[in-house]
Amino acid sequence: SVSESGDNPVARVAMVDDAAKRTVIEQIMAESGWNEMIEQMPAMAAMGFDQQQPPPINRDEYEKFRAALLQTFEVGRMRETVIAYLDERYDHQRYSEFLALLRTPLAQKMTALEIEAHTPQAQQEMMQMGNIIMGQASPRRLELVRRLDVVTVASETALDVEMMVAGAMMRNMNKIAPPGRRMSEAQLDQMLAQMRMQSIFPVRQFTHLNMVYAYRSVSDEELAQYLQLHESEAGRWGTALMRDALMELSAYITADLAERVRNTFIESNAL
Repeated sequence: SVSESGDNPVARVAMVDDAAKRTVIEQIMAESGWNEMIEQMPAMAAMGFDQQQPPPINRDEYEKFRAALLQTFEVGRMRETVIAYLDERYDHQRYSEFLALLRTPLAQKMTALEIEAHTPQAQQEMMQMGNIIMGQASPRRLELVRRLDVVTVASETALDVEMMVAGAMMRNMNKIAPPGRRMSEAQLDQMLAQMRMQSIFPVRQFTHLNMVYAYRSVSDEELAQYLQLHESEAGRWGTALMRDALMELSAYITADLAERVRNTFIESNAL
């Protein structure tokens, strides 16, 4: 019998290919800083929720909704969602080129600085010294940061994450509000569109501050070289891939939260 993979050369090759694929994808997740970004999402979701106006529901339902929301932002499942997306679109040459870019000494150095700048302590220091940090940045540095933001789509990605969390919360909290207090889909869409418009400028300002702060120890020459890495074909392709993966994660979170809200509130609200 050749039913066992040990006796079946084709199955053995398939298993090796799957393992090799998974290794490359895991390395991309690690080298790009994506693992850290996903690990920060539960705290972002909790902070975003706690900053919202409490909805017109009782305290018990409010706490149950908060618990359902935070269960949705489970790090392991979010990682697997992104990994599955990358697996489905696997292109060995493209992924290898992108991984090689992420592994260049300059990219490694800059990614480490980016991760370091996103710890709670660093963010607190950055916010306290924000005006000083931006005031000390040269016009050349600010221009490099602006161009890096454009090519990495950093502000748009940050805004997408923010709106993903806000949209998932608002749409699902709306379902459990008393019937007379619920907004229509059109009202929700309008409110989210307005929120997005109002957030574009502050998010961009915050992204630029983050970059000036994160790269404060590197020269303009190094930052210009880092910009060139991202402007390369592999850099642009990799940025687009990871942005698409984020949109896939957004769809997963929205659907998962809707399912949890349905299951949690089905008896009391007949959703």
